[in-house]
This record gives sequence, C-alpha cells and structure tokens, in this order.
Amino acid sequence: MKRRGLLVSLAVMALAGVAAARFAPYLYVESWPLLNDPATAMSPEPARIAKGRMVGDYFAVEELGEGVYAIGEPRYYQANYSYLIVGDKRALLFDAGSGTRDMRPVVKGLTDRPVTILPSHLHYDHLAGIGAGDRVAIVDLPSTRADIAGNRFSPGRYQFLGMFDGLKTPTFEVAEWIKPGATIDLGGRTLRLLSTPGHTPQSVSLYDAAGGRLFTGDFIYPTMLYAFLPGANRADYRQTAQRLLKELPPETRLWAAHCCRRNEGYAAPWLTMKDLADLDRALGRIDAGTLAATGFFPRRYRVNDQMDIGTTLPWIGS
Repeated sequence: MKRRGLLVSLAVMALAGVAAARFAPYLYVESWPLLNDPATAMSPEPARIAKGRMVGDYFAVEELGEGVYAIGEPRYYQANYSYLIVGDKRALLFDAGSGTRDMRPVVKGLTDRPVTILPSHLHYDHLAGIGAGDRVAIVDLPSTRADIAGNRFSPGRYQFLGMFDGLKTPTFEVAEWIKPGATIDLGGRTLRLLSTPGHTPQSVSLYDAAGGRLFTGDFIYPTMLYAFLPGANRADYRQTAQRLLKELPPETRLWAAHCCRRNEGYAAPWLTMKDLADLDRALGRIDAGTLAATGFFPRRYRVNDQMDIGTTLPWIGS
C-alpha cells in the first residue's frame, strides 16, 4: 500500500512538473507587467550614437546599399531594426517597429514610392508601429487567416504579447495576403517570402537573392534568441535552420531585427550562414543533453560568441 501511495505521489509530482513547464511561457508573459514598468521601454537619454545617421532624437538610418535601409530604434530597450527595401515601383517595409515613435516620416524621407508593411511576425515590437492608412501585407497561413473578423485583422493575445509594453492589441485591414514561397515584385527587384517558424509559428523571412541578403526578423539575431515565449518551438527552430542551410548560398548575409553584435555598438545587426550552422549544432546538442545551460526559465545556452538561445526545459521538446 505504501509503495502504491509513493508511486501515485511521484506520478502526481511528474504531471505537476510537466504542467508547470508547459504553462511557464504563459506565466512568464502574464507576470511581466507585475514585475516591470512599461514606462521604462524607452531610454531617457536624448540620443544614443548609432551607425548611420540619427533622424531626430530617436531613429537611426543606415544605408545598406542598392536601395536597402535599416531603420533602428537605439533608444528602445529591444533596439529594434526594421528594413526598407525600395524597388522601381514600390517599397516594402519589413517590420513596422515598436510604435514608440512614428516611423512613417522617416520612411517618407527615404522614398516617394508607395510602401507596403510586411511584419516578420505578430509580436508587439514588430507590429505596433502600424498606423491608420498603412498598407499591410500578412503571410497567408491558416493561423493568420483565423485572426480575421469581418475585414479586420487582429492578432491573438499570445501572438501580439502587448502586455510587455502595456499595449492594446491592434486591428487593421490586410491589403495583401502573401503565400510562403511567393515572389514579391517591387519593380526592378524581387524578394521571396520564406516561412521560418521557430520563434513563432507565423515567423517569416525575406530573401533577396540578387543582393545576397536574408532579412530574418526574430528567427536569428545577435544576443539571446527567444525560444521560450508562447508559440515558440525548438524543433521548428532546428528544422528551419537546416532548411535554410540547404537552400541558401553560403555567402548570404543575414540582416536581423534586434541589435547588437558584441563590441560593435548600435548598428544594423547582421550574422552569417556560419552563425546559422552554429545555431543548428547548438540545438542538436540541446536535444542530446550535451550543452550546458544556465538558469531555470528560460534555460540559456551559448551558441557562439555572438549569440545565445533561451528555451524551455529541454525535455519538454519545444
């Protein structure tokens, strides 16, 4: 009888541990506003020196060549970077920024072509900058189509995660649905939309074959990758990394959405295909249990000298 009771107790404890690990991402994001002040989202400093040129006291613009501009928010606590890609007929803004300041005057100062905004995913720091009258394109997936009510798009609570900055979930019209793998013609230049799940199920990247660039959003960037928030999936992360390694030329430059590279200051963040290969190897070692970690939640693993990855408990498998 005692042995049976012990087994039951152990089973209950194991189930409780699994449940706690499964719900940890949701507990993390829901507790954030209780433990942090959204008012600290922007640095009180009047400016931070960033590569390129400052526009006002908030945005930094860095020209990457061939009509490509990185638009940074060095004063924002996540140091976001969005990318404006200008063609002969129209331009594409990959990510709309945090919305802390209005990016539209900066974009208008860089191009007079009509601009379409394409978010790399639905998190607040990439979507909140969308404003009234903006032309928005969204990746065409069942999960994004499910966010339509009438003719208005509104991401789910755990897709947007606005609680981090005390933001209300936005609602806007979608002007263009783009299938994964589709070509986007800007006139004189084309981009290909790639589905790159891992950070979120809806994450996409933009491949500029002529320029040898991949704009990655939050799939990969310097500092710590977030593979522990709701919707993140470590298995998807590795599958995406391996697919990109097979499909893209080794000299492809990866332009990411969060600054900064170690010891390089505020500048448009970039990585290489070697960094992507390092991420694939690190994920394999996490799965095998051979890579050391720090912390409980998230579990933080070193990938290389530019990048760490934070995950849930490795035995959860996501």
